Amino acid sequence: MYSGSRGGLDMVAKPVDQKEMIYGIAPVPIDPDDMPDRIPIEMMQSSTIQHIMEYLKDLEAHLGDVVSLLMLSNLPIRYDPENKRVFVAPDWYVSFNVHIEPILMDTAYELWEIGKPPEWALEVASFSTFQRDMFEKPEIYARIGIREYWMFDPTGGRLYGETLSGYRLEGGEYERIEIVENEHGLASGYSEELRLQMCALEVASGIDMEDVQRGMMLEPDYNPARLLFRNMETGLYIPSSRGWLAQAEREARESAEREARERVDAAEARAERAEAELARLRGTGD
Repeated sequence: MYSGSRGGLDMVAKPVDQKEMIYGIAPVPIDPDDMPDRIPIEMMQSSTIQHIMEYLKDLEAHLGDVVSLLMLSNLPIRYDPENKRVFVAPDWYVSFNVHIEPILMDTAYELWEIGKPPEWALEVASFSTFQRDMFEKPEIYARIGIREYWMFDPTGGRLYGETLSGYRLEGGEYERIEIVENEHGLASGYSEELRLQMCALEVASGIDMEDVQRGMMLEPDYNPARLLFRNMETGLYIPSSRGWLAQAEREARESAEREARERVDAAEARAERAEAELARLRGTGD
């Protein structure tokens, strides 16, 4: 799906004020200086990227049939062997069953060396990149063969026009993945590559994830929306790092309490057997 010809892919960005729909998303006119309580661009994206690292730390175990799994953030994907300055760098991407040595050597994901594109890529909206995410990168990602492309807008849709959107490669072009409101009121779509449901939790919705699922313990986030992942086999959302720690502590505590009860039960059983044996001996003596 990727080209090794000179010059690589056409990197010309489409103007944001064009009328046509690109992959079902209309351009959203945004004046960055008109955004209230504006925060630095890197801060807008960093919390989502950090959370993804926490959520997907057990992805290889979840998938089961993946021999090796590589997850990278903002590392260049080079697709033209004759011009290494031509590349894209998704905010986060996942590749299955690849050798990491060539990537470490060149600090880049070079398609002609790896032999395959990543399976999954995600872009997180920011004021400086959202136009490229919407109008330029879908064509590039489709051409190099990334099977799923997702976009998440931490502003709640003010940049992309919607908080969560996903696309799956079909016949060389991206088709929209259905995004619906799940039973907990979260905009959600299913990732076939990750085998997880991707969900957008918006602060304005008033949904408290602790009421939905005990032990989520989500880290504080200054953005209006945050990205969550859900294991549909168990129906459970993947908790934050604090949630994982609390769960581990709770399981350790419950295990210790269970072992203590078992020791007490064993001691009581021994005492009962001893009393029964003593009674038997007394009866024999009589």
